[in-house]
Amino acid sequence: MLKLSRKYLAWWAVGIGTAFLIVQVICDLWLPNITSDIINNGVAKSNISYIWNSGYKMLAISLLGMIAAAVNVYFAATQSQRMGSKIREDLFKKVSFLSNHEFEHFGDASLITRTTNDVIQIQNVMVMILRMMLQSPIMLIGAGIMAYNKQPALTAVFLVAIPVLVFFVGIIMYFAVPLFQGMQKKVCVKFS
Repeated sequence: MLKLSRKYLAWWAVGIGTAFLIVQVICDLWLPNITSDIINNGVAKSNISYIWNSGYKMLAISLLGMIAAAVNVYFAATQSQRMGSKIREDLFKKVSFLSNHEFEHFGDASLITRTTNDVIQIQNVMVMILRMMLQSPIMLIGAGIMAYNKQPALTAVFLVAIPVLVFFVGIIMYFAVPLFQGMQKKVCVKFS
């Protein structure tokens, strides 16, 4: 996947998308702070103007986060579509130079499956990488920093929870990847 992404992705677009993803994560992590400020400084002290001002601030941050998320999704989708288009184009060029014997060996259905289903799978994975797989570590780092700033004892929870989470995700992947590969083989066999 890394080899394909080096060849087919426009890295400037990935950089812009990632920058907007960071803005989105910062906005997402900032909202609970404003909520706690509203409770501590607005509700507890019956300061209505502080509540309204903080509410406007929350709306502005939410709007900024929504715009940043939309820009990130745009770049992730366009880059994955671009990647799929380039892969299909290269596959078409490669298939057009196959001999009759090689063409018969693979079969029409198998070649169609490879140029549609397999490329769509690559596109979907790329969107997930550019959206979720980048978002999770950024969110984790940001949440860890915020937890440490709020209450340093909370970092102990992170230090225990992260290895446990990685362990369970590893177990899920251990069982899920072979199932997915088996499904892909069945699709290839059915259409070949």
